[in-house]
Amino acid sequence: MTAVYLWNRWKHLLRFDPIRLTPEKLMVFARAFTAKGSPLPFVAALIDGTLQKNARPVKNQHLLYNGWKRIHCLKYHILLSPDGLVIHVYGPVDGRRHDETGFKESGLQDLLDKHFWTPEREPLFIYGDSGYTVGPHIIAPYKGPALSQEQQHFNTQMSRICEPVEWLFKEVTQKFTYLDFARTQKVLLSPCGVYYLVSLLLCNAHTILNYPQIPQYFLCRPPTLQEYFRGGPIGDSELDAWCLQSLWDEGLDEDSEDPDAMEDVE
Repeated sequence: MTAVYLWNRWKHLLRFDPIRLTPEKLMVFARAFTAKGSPLPFVAALIDGTLQKNARPVKNQHLLYNGWKRIHCLKYHILLSPDGLVIHVYGPVDGRRHDETGFKESGLQDLLDKHFWTPEREPLFIYGDSGYTVGPHIIAPYKGPALSQEQQHFNTQMSRICEPVEWLFKEVTQKFTYLDFARTQKVLLSPCGVYYLVSLLLCNAHTILNYPQIPQYFLCRPPTLQEYFRGGPIGDSELDAWCLQSLWDEGLDEDSEDPDAMEDVE
């Protein structure tokens, strides 16, 4: 099956590509968000989740039932960079799973702790909605009944920055319309998760070739196809270790804990 082949060949690109996404590249992302109006200078990606409606399964229906939306669905969490590319995906997971639970299970925190730093070793951040808890490398909107004017302004500005994530989710189902027909998405009879993940991968390719709305919005050029589609295939057992490698800290002396001891990597 073509979708399964594409997923096995290129799935490492949707986990996290440490070779392309260097501290310098992440700083380019942060500057693009800042230029668009982000009040925070060190936000390098946006996180959000989406629900993909499925046909009601004949077994274990409660696992996929989302009580908030009242649908049977699979859930995905993605990181979006300002060049319009999905740089990390976690899923599918069962539709009843809370966003924060999914985040904790995803291993994304380990990736952030490893990679989300400026070349000067200042922390970089991802920004998500109120379903995510503020923590190391993670920022969310201010919450509460009596926000200050500054806090309200911050939330408003960041909501504009985050809007393109919804454009992405809409684009996926528009370009791959079969994903939007719940009756055809039968989790026990077809690889629904693979279909959606490969659709994200192909949307990345479309973004690279066509420079559509999201990279235009942030004035951030995506890489070329040659720069993006490289490496792999990488097996499941090796994928996490590959994503957690880092070329930029190879110059760090093994016995030194001082980040300033790093040597520049060409």
